[in-house]
Formats: sequence, C-alpha cells, structure tokens
Amino acid sequence: MALNDTQKNNATEILGNAVPSGEKMLSELLGKVTSVSMSQIEEVDAGSAASMLPGRNLVVPIELGDNMGNVALVISEPQAAIMADLMIGQDGTNPPAALEDLHLSAVTELANQVSDAIISSVASQIGVSLFSTPGEVSVINLDSSPIQGIDGNIIIMDADLTIGDLGSGKLAMLFGGKVVSSLKNGQKAPASSEGFVSDITSGGGGKTMQKSATAQNVVTSELQAERVSGNVYDRSLEIVLDVPLQVTVELGRTEKLVRDVLELTPGSVVELDKLAGEPVDILVNQKYIAKGEVVVIDENFGIRITDIVRPADRIPKM
Repeated sequence: MALNDTQKNNATEILGNAVPSGEKMLSELLGKVTSVSMSQIEEVDAGSAASMLPGRNLVVPIELGDNMGNVALVISEPQAAIMADLMIGQDGTNPPAALEDLHLSAVTELANQVSDAIISSVASQIGVSLFSTPGEVSVINLDSSPIQGIDGNIIIMDADLTIGDLGSGKLAMLFGGKVVSSLKNGQKAPASSEGFVSDITSGGGGKTMQKSATAQNVVTSELQAERVSGNVYDRSLEIVLDVPLQVTVELGRTEKLVRDVLELTPGSVVELDKLAGEPVDILVNQKYIAKGEVVVIDENFGIRITDIVRPADRIPKM
C-alpha cells in the first residue's frame, strides 16, 4: 500500500505545486502572512489518519464529481480558532477556546476557498475535471468520527501551518477514490479544449464560485500573443466568449467590526473610502477593470466608462 518512489515523487510534485495556491488564499483572506510547509505525503488506510492528526480538527469534507472520489481539508482546532478570530475582525491573539456557530460560519467560506484553490491546481495538473461540492464544516476528533467519503486507501498530505506570529499548527489534505490513482500517475499535459471547472456552494449562504483553468490558460496565451503581435484577440479566445461574467460597480469600501455591523439601524450612515464625485470602480468577477461615472437612463442607474485598465494589467501574473 505504501507509495513507491515514482508515485511519491509524482504526488509530491503535484501537491507541492498546489499548496502555494491555498497558502496565498489564506494570506489574502486572513490579512496575515501564512505559510504552509508540507512535511509528509503517504498512502495509508483511512483509519490511520487519526494517528497522524490527533486531537480535535476542523474538517471540510468535499465530494468530487464524476465519481472521482472525495477530499477533506483538515486544520488543527487551535489554528482554526485563530482563523475564526481574524475573520470576525479581531487580531487573532485571543482566539475562542471552542468554535461556536459564529466562528464556524466565519471560517467556512475561508476553508471552502482554500480547498477550492488547492483542488483547482491539482485538477489542472492531472488533466481531469474535478467538480467539487463541500459538505458541512465541523470540528471533530478523527479517531471517533470518521470523515464522510474518506475510506479505504487514501493519500494524506500533512503540512505545518503558521499564521503570522500567532503560532503554528497542522493542515492536511486527504484524498480518497479515483483521484488517488491520478496523484500517483503524475502530471498530464493539458489539452487545449479541456480544463478545470469547480462549483463551490458554501455551507452558510448558497454563494457559488466558478473558476476555469482553461479560460485562464487561454487568456495567458493571449497576453503572450499581445506582447508579440499587439493583438490580444487571437482565435483561441473565441472558445470562452460566451462564458457569463458578473459585472459589479463599486461605489466604495469600508471595514467594520462585527459589533459595528450589528449596531446598524435604518438611518445609519456608513462612510466609504471615496470622496463625493470620485469615479466608481467597475469589476468583472471581482477583478478591477475600469472606472466610470454614474448616470441615470430612463429612471435606471447606469455607468459611463471613463477609463479602462490595460488588458495586460487585468491578468494576474502567473
């Protein structure tokens, strides 16, 4: 059952490439420099996971589509408590002794996005579409409460998790089912017409996110084409032209503590970070692309675009 050298190298390479995506997501959402350092990758029986991850842990069970198996994100309870404390606007130095409903709600979306980022990277490397649906986040002791869908032979990635200067703990990813064979077999060259799509529905509010590695790869190739020929609209972009995008106009932002939000009443004034008359920001799928000014058209609000960000600047650095 143990991984041979080739299988272990394959799984280590794939997960080693995927972990930085989750690490970056954690740092962005927590507002703290967060490090995730892999310590071991093993194939074990699911019943052995408890001995590798003792004590109480926050667990995010994830079901993969197309019968590809199941994944679970596991975070030691002390580290999960620090995350929850940061997510509700505190500084993480006095985390709750136990995760109540408020804390679980605060950390659920974060945990879903971190697992999504890691699975997205794994999918793009093994050349398989992985549709993921997270289950209910809970805090359990693995030796008394097995994780739904994680049984038989699994691959476990154990890592050390450090959030700023707030101490260290454990983070692990458990993979079961057909995805185990994919990790053993290693990376595959991505086909030009295939990619990863992940549908994630958060346990708390039904919010859905979609990501496409294929679209990202196509756009990246277009950026390269722009550098060579000055034309970003190569024919390969046509395959994503009918993909729906969410356009948002942002008047401004502010940060409030949970207690401040709970004190809001009809008539309360929330001060934003923009001055009156300043252009509003236009975002597509939460990415800033342009500025504009508000206009009224037949009693409806509209936006007149006044400035557009260069295409090359809209694309994240790879």
